Amino acid sequence: MAKTDISTTTLLAWDKYKDKTVSEALQSIYERASSTSIRVCAWYWTNIKTKRLTAFSFRCITFLLVIFGTVLPILAGLIADTERRLWFAQLGVAALALGGLMQVADRVFGWSSGWLRYITTVTSMENLTRKFELDWAGYILIKRTEALNESDTRELFNLAKQFEDDIVKLQSEETDKWSIEFNSGTALLGDLIKSQRELGEKAIEEARQAVQASEKAKQSGALELKLVHKAEIKAVKIAIDKEKPVEFTGTSWSSLNVPPGQHIINVETTEVPPKNNIMKVVEIPAGGVARDEVELA
Repeated sequence: MAKTDISTTTLLAWDKYKDKTVSEALQSIYERASSTSIRVCAWYWTNIKTKRLTAFSFRCITFLLVIFGTVLPILAGLIADTERRLWFAQLGVAALALGGLMQVADRVFGWSSGWLRYITTVTSMENLTRKFELDWAGYILIKRTEALNESDTRELFNLAKQFEDDIVKLQSEETDKWSIEFNSGTALLGDLIKSQRELGEKAIEEARQAVQASEKAKQSGALELKLVHKAEIKAVKIAIDKEKPVEFTGTSWSSLNVPPGQHIINVETTEVPPKNNIMKVVEIPAGGVARDEVELA
């Protein structure tokens, strides 16, 4: 059955009951009240199918994801391979996250709550319909030995009117609940978007800081070496790591564009054989200057 809105396309003719007998008028009133109930209940039953199928499917899938999210980390602890263990653990976290998102989607779009709301409403409508049928039949049964008159017409008309008013009231209450739920779902979606945007901005800022820190960590530094001679100043050869030694004579030696990290500094005099051969480990800071001192005999 195609889904259509519950709407009133045509109104009752103003003189519909004017020329009818009491029996004809009462029959028409009864049929109108019954058709209103049938039409409204049919709309709810038609729309219940979609909500029931969607809600039940989401509930089953979410339950399976929770099972996977619970079991996979346990299985990960039984695996010796580190990469596979990490993959299983991440897969379990992803399953739980997906299950949570599906629950949020169900709450935002109101499939489960709408299903329950529709069931409650249409059940109440059908109970009202059965009560109306019995009340109408009971009244006719009491009056079966008498001819129905104008007072009977008014009594039964009021009964039908009250019945339709009760049906419309249930529909109105259900619509109000839907409106409140729709607004709360919209608000929830807005809060999720806001929180995710904040998390995204935080992640971007952390990534930016990490990139800056990484770039800063790669910046070259410098080395200042103070040579302390106990006697006269001697010529020395200075080498950083396995680089070619540089001859130098003086008391203060420096080198630029030295990669950050630990480096081995080798200082030896040019004498043959060298009288001094000193080796030191120096930490070069990224973008900074390392200062050290070497004493020569």
